[in-house]
Amino acid sequence: MALAYASRNGYLALIKEVTYGTTPASGTATFIPVDADVALALGQKFLANEALVGSPVATIDQVQGVRSDDITFKCGLYADSFPLLIAAALGGTDTVTGVGPYTHVIKLLNSASTGSQPPSFSVMLFDGANYWTMAGCRLDTIEIPFASDGVTDATVKFIGNPATSATSAPTVFATPSWSSVVMIPGWSVAVTVATVSLAYIQSGSLLISRGTTALFTEGTQTAYVNFAGPIKVTGKMTAVVATQSDPWTAASPAQALTRDPVATVLTFTDTNDTNTPTISFTMTKTQFMEPKRTQGKLYTEVEANFEAVSNPTDASTGFSPIASTTINNTSAAYN
Repeated sequence: MALAYASRNGYLALIKEVTYGTTPASGTATFIPVDADVALALGQKFLANEALVGSPVATIDQVQGVRSDDITFKCGLYADSFPLLIAAALGGTDTVTGVGPYTHVIKLLNSASTGSQPPSFSVMLFDGANYWTMAGCRLDTIEIPFASDGVTDATVKFIGNPATSATSAPTVFATPSWSSVVMIPGWSVAVTVATVSLAYIQSGSLLISRGTTALFTEGTQTAYVNFAGPIKVTGKMTAVVATQSDPWTAASPAQALTRDPVATVLTFTDTNDTNTPTISFTMTKTQFMEPKRTQGKLYTEVEANFEAVSNPTDASTGFSPIASTTINNTSAAYN
């Protein structure tokens, strides 16, 4: 009979690697509740032979070139599992304090002796048909859009070594477990700019990018290493014009029209948990720019882009554009 496999049977998990590029044989896997539009890109390159052979043809052969795979998925900002993805982006030590709830502070890793590389992960995806495991993964981007009338989620991209396929789950990923932590609604996002809480923000986004790339060397098709570059943090916000002195365009000085790096804090709160877990990002120096005021709706809006500027306050050592703080019921460090 004809057969098709249900994508809704799928799930995703990841585990931190002890040795880069080696799929763990044991350990504790974190199962991330992800949306159905997971994309696993099997990036085998082919090299075209376009030699002249006496015929009006473009290509006479294709040979295998290098290969680097990547995976992109969307997930909610679950306060118990999302900090692992923050650790994958920033790489610094998770400093845990408290006796429950626990506070996790993760900052940017700055270590010349290790190339300032964040940890690597093995990612396992069951797509409803096959179990795919990709080792040597390093995070490339986390993008967090937020809107008052929707849910808060994140789109995450990892770059890794060629994925391998199996018809059964590797042992370390064979027993899925899901937390009871729920998603964070968009209306519960708090935005503070220059120590002022802004109640009129409608939507926005935060993008943490590492510019991760596969570095290839002679002798093998697989990358020598998947290498994370310098961190860059950007975003945008859209607001109702609720004052004739809005901070970005009409205040004096206008933050988006002059050199005026200000502190910005985004706090995402799980309102359904009695302990009110939170995930927050602090950017002590944020330069707003490229403001635009629009009148296409019943009310006037203003939007502005921003970039977080590196500073010592958000860093453990050296400089960093961002630091994260999570308050949850997890006592163990995420790295």
